[in-house]
Amino acid sequence: RVWYNINSLLTMTPFRFSIGGLVFSGVAIAAALTSVDAFAPASSIVRPASSSSTLLYNRQARRQNKKKKVRSAPSFVVDEEEDDAPSNSSTTKNSKSSEPILLGGGEIGFSSEVPESKIPVAKATSANTPPKASKLDQELEGKRIEEDGIVGESVTSAASVSDMPVASGQQQPDVSTVITDPETGIARIQQGKYVMDKVTGKAVVLSSLGPEYRLAQMFPGVPPDTRQKHRFDWSTVTVPEMVQRLRDACTVPLKNSQTGEEWLGIPPHPQISNPAVDFVLANRDYLGHRMKKTLGRLKLRAQSQFQKEEALQYRTLWKHFLLLEDHISAPFRQILLNAEAKIGPNFGNLDVKSYCGGELYERTASYLVLKSMVAHWEKKYADAQKLESIPDDDSYFLQQLYTGDPKRYLPDPPIIFRLDEVSRIVVMAQKMCQSFVETPELFDDLPPEVRFVESALGIKGGTALRQFMLEEFCPRNNVDSVSLREGLRRLYQQMFNMQIDPYGEITMTLWNLCVASAVGTDEARDPYEEYIGNVRGTKFETNPGFFQTYTFDHDKNSLVRFLDSAKRIEKGTAGSAEDIQRQVSGEVSQLLGFNFGGKPDNVEPAKETKRYVVPEDRAIGRPHMMGWLELLGEDEELMGGAKNEKEKEEKFEADEWVEVEK
Repeated sequence: RVWYNINSLLTMTPFRFSIGGLVFSGVAIAAALTSVDAFAPASSIVRPASSSSTLLYNRQARRQNKKKKVRSAPSFVVDEEEDDAPSNSSTTKNSKSSEPILLGGGEIGFSSEVPESKIPVAKATSANTPPKASKLDQELEGKRIEEDGIVGESVTSAASVSDMPVASGQQQPDVSTVITDPETGIARIQQGKYVMDKVTGKAVVLSSLGPEYRLAQMFPGVPPDTRQKHRFDWSTVTVPEMVQRLRDACTVPLKNSQTGEEWLGIPPHPQISNPAVDFVLANRDYLGHRMKKTLGRLKLRAQSQFQKEEALQYRTLWKHFLLLEDHISAPFRQILLNAEAKIGPNFGNLDVKSYCGGELYERTASYLVLKSMVAHWEKKYADAQKLESIPDDDSYFLQQLYTGDPKRYLPDPPIIFRLDEVSRIVVMAQKMCQSFVETPELFDDLPPEVRFVESALGIKGGTALRQFMLEEFCPRNNVDSVSLREGLRRLYQQMFNMQIDPYGEITMTLWNLCVASAVGTDEARDPYEEYIGNVRGTKFETNPGFFQTYTFDHDKNSLVRFLDSAKRIEKGTAGSAEDIQRQVSGEVSQLLGFNFGGKPDNVEPAKETKRYVVPEDRAIGRPHMMGWLELLGEDEELMGGAKNEKEKEEKFEADEWVEVEK
């Protein structure tokens, strides 16, 4: 049995998980054009980020234009005079100075009077473009920005150039699904209506036993006896001890139903065991993403030392732990997704009680979505302010490039990023969140750790924060500081499993609160630091988390070679498809086997004449072509499971195909 805590208190409410199968999906373009992050947490909601996004968008737009028999792409002009002219429209004015100011994310304030942005707006002049609401109006109405072939941004959801939008008249799938883009022939993710439980392979099912059970799913825990059995002593525990105890908890008796052979091991993916769930829940605040990083580094460390068996063991445990994290956090993610669906369409409606009311778990989710929305748009506001302050000069191009959301460089950005537009959204987001907090029947009975976040973000300085926690908040709410800090860490672990955009800013704020509130206690100790912080040097003997990286031979026409030899990056946007094709066609051809936009003229086949010498400023003394990344084999790295004598190799129907002679 698996037990959950209700309202952060340990109770004995039973709830049983089911075990099933799941077929993994992936995005080919993201896998091909991005580096593998060994420490990125897995998630049932795929969040690909690829430099190929503009390629996909431009190629799709070019095909659509060909279908319409348009000889050239729609031209865009910049109306500079309109940017300089003052606006008399009341709809473009910002809120008055009397509007409430929050620090939701939260270390910046906002001016109530924001001038027009100096960043120009691109406007389509094509007669074939149907009239539609502006991007700002779409967001202010709580809708996603409409763009062909792209999932546009909304006030509560991020834009994605990799995800496949739902076509007109098409039904959104229940769970995220990989489909083939008919325009490009490339597999893309189409987001579903519900979060997928990777254990069952189906949509998350919230309990039908009542709101208390759903709150228990949102903030899971274990009964006191199970907690006492599995709980770490954080004042003395070490990383090797934590890893071994996690391995022991995940190891269960297994049996081959055909041969009758029995052995001890970690269940085959995607199955999990209740003892493993109990162990993770008992130590959820001490495991989480830092354990994910640690297991990933230990696996790479063993690989770089060519210890294949040890690397396989770490990899199996690492993948199983990622599965446990996804499974445990799935109900939380679903409840927040439900809250997004209520808040987004009601953006601007300050009668928050009309759409954010309901049971305790629903109101908690609504507050977290509102607070995340405020933090996200505050960050976008800060980025827009910085962009306005950067001189418009070639020497500052790189500073402009890495400031803010790079999707603004797309030909028709699916996001809002100009200062005057962002300011209108952030002020309204602040007012909505403030209205929620000031409504007692919505806010006053939320879990203590959630209400502490609201109070703590208005306090500057760690000493003042801890004094407020110990002398005011804990006595007033009848909670001890140890339980409050644990609840805060558990909330952080749940939020860390949400999408980076738009939940990344509030998640990092929660981490800062966890660190600041723990100063001076045993909880401030961090045994993970020497494994994931590279604080012990770059030698196997002194750094327990060190693994040896190395440089590669790259194709003559690859993007890496291009960047190695480039002396200066010219100022500009992502540019046209022709500009991108000229720069990265060699890389794309190498990885995907075809060119974007057809075969370039006068291109000779690449001929390797000598071994590639990596520039010293990038090699920094690292060895070349060690080859340990291929130690475990391509199938194990890409398919997500180690194979041994007890497991049969997976077979596909295509394996049985044979060529038919005509």
